[in-house]
Amino acid sequence: MLRRLYILVIVALIVSTTFIKNYTKKLDQEIFSVKENINYLNDIKQLIQLEYDYLSSPEKLLEL
Repeated sequence: MLRRLYILVIVALIVSTTFIKNYTKKLDQEIFSVKENINYLNDIKQLIQLEYDYLSSPEKLLEL
């Protein structure tokens, strides 16, 4: 009886480890995707800021 309990506990630990591993893998992929989106949006923001600066004050560019 005790042996069956040990086997059941080990199987339960293996199954739970599998589920946790898959869940963390999905979380890592989602975090990576969000970070990539943030980087992309920051690049666009910088380009728009540059365009705004250029259009709002072209005389400053002549000074450079």
